[in-house]
This record gives sequence, structure tokens and C-alpha cells, in this order.
Amino acid sequence: MNRRAFLRAGGVAIALPFLEGLPSRSAWAADNAPVFSLYIVAACGVVGKKFFPDQTGPLTTAGLGAMTDKATHVLAPHAANLLFIRGINFPMGGPTNCGHAQGLCQSLTARPAQGGGSTASSSGISADVQIAQLVNEGGAEPLTLYAGNRRNGYIAERISFKGGGAGQVRSADDNPYTLYAKLVGLASGGGGGGGVSLAEELLRSRKSANDFVREELNSLMRMSALSSADKQRLEQHFDAIRDTEVTMGEMGAACSQAGLATSELEALKSGFAFKTDGMIEDVAKLHLELVALAFACNFNRVATLQHGDGTDQTKYAVPANKSLGWPFHHISHRVQSDAASGNNPTAEQAHAEIDVLRMQTLLHGLDHFKARGLFDKSIIMWTNHVSDGPSHSFRNVPTIIAGSGGGYLKQGQFIDAGNVTNNRLFNGLIAAAVRDKTEWTKNFGEGQGSGPIDGMLA
Repeated sequence: MNRRAFLRAGGVAIALPFLEGLPSRSAWAADNAPVFSLYIVAACGVVGKKFFPDQTGPLTTAGLGAMTDKATHVLAPHAANLLFIRGINFPMGGPTNCGHAQGLCQSLTARPAQGGGSTASSSGISADVQIAQLVNEGGAEPLTLYAGNRRNGYIAERISFKGGGAGQVRSADDNPYTLYAKLVGLASGGGGGGGVSLAEELLRSRKSANDFVREELNSLMRMSALSSADKQRLEQHFDAIRDTEVTMGEMGAACSQAGLATSELEALKSGFAFKTDGMIEDVAKLHLELVALAFACNFNRVATLQHGDGTDQTKYAVPANKSLGWPFHHISHRVQSDAASGNNPTAEQAHAEIDVLRMQTLLHGLDHFKARGLFDKSIIMWTNHVSDGPSHSFRNVPTIIAGSGGGYLKQGQFIDAGNVTNNRLFNGLIAAAVRDKTEWTKNFGEGQGSGPIDGMLA
């Protein structure tokens, strides 16, 4: 009998936190610290001249913070843990159909896209899936999350792909409550008897789950109908729970609900109705909070977040958009059209203001990663599916990396990759994630060379 079924059979419905997906205790051994990977892909490009600093070189809190005309200045509190990279290209020279869809399909696969529009797909596996096969217990699939109008958008999830001759896109969760329920042990319901409140008490007090069912356990152990083999299995079952709780204890306070926006998450329990009024940033923040918790509890070591639809219809309430009232996709095109491109200066200013908002959302996530002590054992990569909106270019796509990946990656620097294909970016990131530099030789994706980008490693 599984843990949940047995506890219900004992007359108490407890949704046990974190027991279903935890890897083995050795995951937190001092000589085998895990490396966690989060890949974020945003939509519709950036305003390049107002995004990164003008010059490469060291990043400092004071220096980056003073560049208030650049969107990335809001990340200044974490400057020492950041690596900015310019000069990275996608494999396709340029869009042959819908640049938004084709850019998404290349962003984590480093392979050309197939087709376009709402049916575009990848021609191979994405980095998150490959890494998960190597670092997750039993090769469990990565967490795949979505902030945007997934159910009604023209181009929905297009960044995480299974392997094969033609990559198969993986479905993403748009409601943050889905992952929250898994993390606090509520995904299977909880039944009657106050399962939810007991699960919360376990998280809050760090008591043993066995303490809540000890009377029922002892009663069952005294039943004459149970054979000695049955009793031995029950003892082994509760020993397994105890061992898992020891693992949780070793993870410390980082593996707790502390810092989660629980009221906002609970509000999504009854359903998820996405609104195009800027709600997207709140959803992305909740997803980022939950990924930080999932990593801190070793629930999963790999995750992706697509931040925005391929042709994002969010109407951001930034100052420059008050006179326009355009959706983000039109703003990115600089003209009120889904197909044409223009040069409206007000739209460009609105786009720059939206870039700042999105960097504030990333900052929110980085704050949670830092609070849970994850910077030294994580890779948090942020990129876009095109470099800018009007051109839909696949060249010089901006890339931000936070965290040292277990000490493998350079920190506090802005570097120029030298106009290379993003396969070289992933050669370095995969090697860091699996702590094995021989992974470079496999030359992930399709592009120039098999090694990592020059200057990205510590």
C-alpha cells in the first residue's frame, strides 16, 4: 500500500509533503551536491539599446544599479551572481514562417524549427529534457510551466521537447496551484479528516507524519489478522517515511513554505481564468517562487518557464501604453498589426518599460532563490525567443544566467560570445548541470563547435 492509501486506511487523511518525488538521501551529500537548472524563455524580444549595459566587463551592484536607462539595472542587487551574454544566435539564419513560433522552438533545443505558427515544432530534444534524464532520480521529466494565455493563445507552449527525429512538445502547467499542490502533498486530494490542515501542520512544525498516526499504527500492529510479514512491511513503510523526513531535515529551513505567496496560490485552487491585463507577471512570480521551493526540497532538479505567448496579447498598463492601449505583440512590432512591422516611438518606449517589468519579475524569482540558498548550486537562465520585435531576428538573442552551477560558471561579468550559435551555450550549461565536462564533446544541438562559449566558465 502506498503512503497515502495506508494513512487513509488508518482513519486519518494526511497529505504527506514531498514524499512522492524525493530522490535518495545521497543527493545532499557534501561530496555530491546537486545542481538545479531553470530555463526561462520570454516572448516578443527586447529593446536592445535599452536592455544590457553598453560595454562588456565586470558587473557590480553599484555600477549596474546606476544604469537606470537599461532594463537590467533592476537586477543590480544580484550583480555578483549574474552572467550577461551577448552575441548568441539561434541555428536558423532568420524566420522562414512565423518568427515567434520558430524562435521558441530553437530557444532550448539549439536546432532549427520545423513548420511555423501554431503547429511549429522542434527538430530535436530540448536541453531541459536531456539534463533531467541525467540528473533526476529515475530520469523523471522536468517541471514545465507557463505564464500566459495558454488555453486561448495562438502559439502556446513551444520550448520543452522530448527527443526523437522530430521533437514532441511537452505540455506545460499554466496554473501555479498545480505545482503547489504537488509540493505540499495535496495533489491526490486529502479526503476528509482535515487532510489539508494536517499537511500544513507537518510543513509548519516539521513533526513526523508518523506522530499523527501512531495510535492507528499501533492498533493495526496488534491486529491478529495481520501476518508477521504484513507487520514487517508496515514497519518498513514507516521506516521509509522516517528516512525521507530525515532527508527533509537535512535540507533545513530552505525546504518549507516560508516566503510563498500562499494566499494567492490558494485563490487559484478552484480554477484558473487568465486575464490579459498584466496578470501574467503575477503568475510568473508564483511559478518562480514554486520552482525555488521545488529545488530547495530536491523535488525536481530541472524546470522550464515560458513567459508569454508566442504572440502575446497582454495589455500592460505601463505609462507609454496609456495613449496606445495596444497588446504587447503589437507594441513589439511597433505598429498595430500582427503581421507588419513599424517604427512607432511610443510603442518602443512602452516595450522598454515592459522589459523593466519583466526584469522585476526575474528579480522576484532570484530573491527567492537566494533566500533558499540556491545560487551556489543552481543555473537560472533567462532568454527570449527573438532578439527584438520588429525584425524577429534570431541573432544576438539576449541571455542572462544567474547562479554559479556548483562553481562551474563565471559570475559578475558581461561577456560577448562572439556571434556563436546557442548550442555552445548549452554545451557549457549541460556540463555544469551534470558536473561532467566530457558532456561538451557530445555537442548538444546544431551549430559551431563542441565546447562552451569562451569565457562563460569560472
